[in-house]
Amino acid sequence: MKKITRKLSIVLVLGAVLVTACNKKLTVDPRQSISFESALTSAGNVNAAVNSVYGGLRNQLLYGRDYLAVTDALADLTTATGKSGRLQPENRNTQGSHIASWGTAYALLNEINLILEALPNIADATTAQKDQWEGEMKFVRALLHHDLARSYAYDTTAVIGANYRGNIVLALKAFRDGTTALDYRPARNSTKEVYESIYADLTVATTKLGNTRGVYYATKASAHALFSRVALYYGDYSRAVTEATTAIAQAAGVGAALSSSANYLAGWRALRNPESIYEVRFNIQNENLGVNVSLQTSYTTLNTLGNTSSTGGFGDLVPNNFFLGQVGVGTTGFPNISRGADVRANLYEWGTAGRGTRFIECTKFFGKSGFPNLDNVPVIRFPELLLNRAEAYYKRAGAGDEALALADLNSVITNRGLTAVTLTGAALFNEIMRQRMLEFAFEGHRWFDLKRNGLDVVKSPATIPFTDTRILPGIPQRDIDGNPNMKQNPGY
Repeated sequence: MKKITRKLSIVLVLGAVLVTACNKKLTVDPRQSISFESALTSAGNVNAAVNSVYGGLRNQLLYGRDYLAVTDALADLTTATGKSGRLQPENRNTQGSHIASWGTAYALLNEINLILEALPNIADATTAQKDQWEGEMKFVRALLHHDLARSYAYDTTAVIGANYRGNIVLALKAFRDGTTALDYRPARNSTKEVYESIYADLTVATTKLGNTRGVYYATKASAHALFSRVALYYGDYSRAVTEATTAIAQAAGVGAALSSSANYLAGWRALRNPESIYEVRFNIQNENLGVNVSLQTSYTTLNTLGNTSSTGGFGDLVPNNFFLGQVGVGTTGFPNISRGADVRANLYEWGTAGRGTRFIECTKFFGKSGFPNLDNVPVIRFPELLLNRAEAYYKRAGAGDEALALADLNSVITNRGLTAVTLTGAALFNEIMRQRMLEFAFEGHRWFDLKRNGLDVVKSPATIPFTDTRILPGIPQRDIDGNPNMKQNPGY
């Protein structure tokens, strides 16, 4: 699979353009080790290329680390320990230290577009195979476009008009190798255009996919689940409700359900989290990102759960006192630790002093099958559907919607070992946001939840106002230089 991946890798215009100081255009010089026509002419090669796209999501700048660890470092629930120096600038919200997925995501989008454009000409594939590949690749294209949009642009639900520079550039066409370079000077699409394109891809995915491939591949269940997330970000609350409801019904087809309080912790120790609807899979040892940047080493120093005398990773990012108080974890100092009724508190325990000061650390990602730093990454879990729907009901604000929102919220609350609540109005919304924080801590949701709701990031040493330019990352300068159509985000 790695061989095919390298053959299909293209230097995409948005990710690695060649620009000279005197050239006012972006000059594309796409390269491959073999030609596109030679690589994607058989069903076997297309299948390998599809698998390589899934493998691309393991990249450190995507779901290998940054979409989880960097975004939670930017938010209000973590502290960077400084044990390796990693994630400190992001945790301090230093201008320019932010998500940096632009080039990597666009290179992967180009691989997807190469596959999609090749499908009609694959003579030894059945219509069913082509439909499956199309549905899967459009799911991943929608996922990547949405991740770029929620990272590099404002959401429709919260916009600082003076800082708005457009959304992202839609990548819907493949760039191939050729003897003549292509001039390409894209402008950022509007938010409406971006979301309409994502909706179109997910509509195809929900139509063409079934649930037979399981949680490591795109399925009907994961396509509807992603649709619920996308619609929530877009402020399309009725659609968010509909898609979440359909995804809940489809989840059984991929073996996903809400864990009980009794088996919640065990689910995080399993090869595959039983709540997962879609996971990025780290299957074999050479897919391990290693002791420097994997999620396990980023979050904990422990080699073995409960053994605070053997040091493994760095524990670069740990829960701060605010979050520990919210999840019900308390201490008077090592080795003392207390936990309340929330079963999620069991995922936080003392680390080692092998790399410096000892902290309480997150152990959601703790290796599998005896191999450290090799966890699958749950991109969509079942509780997100309930919390998406709860928030969408609340914001839709139709007759009876608050009661429906409360019911979904309490489904999560009671499942995690807590007592049901009776709330209305702003208090209900605040609790939905709090439960999202508790549920998805160290999974990369919190920053985006604050951002799409226009909320300030309240943290030490200083609050980051939503109006601050640090809310958005900068577009790589190589994609700004020489392109008068590409507008940089403010502050860069």
